[in-house]
Amino acid sequence: MTSANFLDLVRGSPRNYSVVVMFTALQAHRGCAVCNQASDEFSLVASSYRYSQFYSSKLFFAMIDFDDGAEAFQSMNINSAPVFMHFPPKGRLKKVDSMDIQRVGFSGEAIARWIYERTDMNIRLYIDQI
Repeated sequence: MTSANFLDLVRGSPRNYSVVVMFTALQAHRGCAVCNQASDEFSLVASSYRYSQFYSSKLFFAMIDFDDGAEAFQSMNINSAPVFMHFPPKGRLKKVDSMDIQRVGFSGEAIARWIYERTDMNIRLYIDQI
């Protein structure tokens, strides 16, 4: 996702859907040690949602990398990564719309639980068995 997409699809209105966005810095030169791991967990949750009974056009997942969306980071006053935010279809962002990864971590289970608290969509994680 780019800053332009972010402004149009996430911050634009009116919207009849929620968006869960992961702000990240995946490029090696950024030195974000946890971004790859957090990205894998976020992708697991997004993929699991695709196969859940709750899948609909009411919830979307997006990832925005600092190198592609610096303006989006700036508009949200984000100066570190990773950050997970929920953008509800209506109303202003609340403190709970930003996931507190310092307190709960960023495992797939933690992300899914946080999304449930924000949207009432219970996402069961589908982990490939090897």
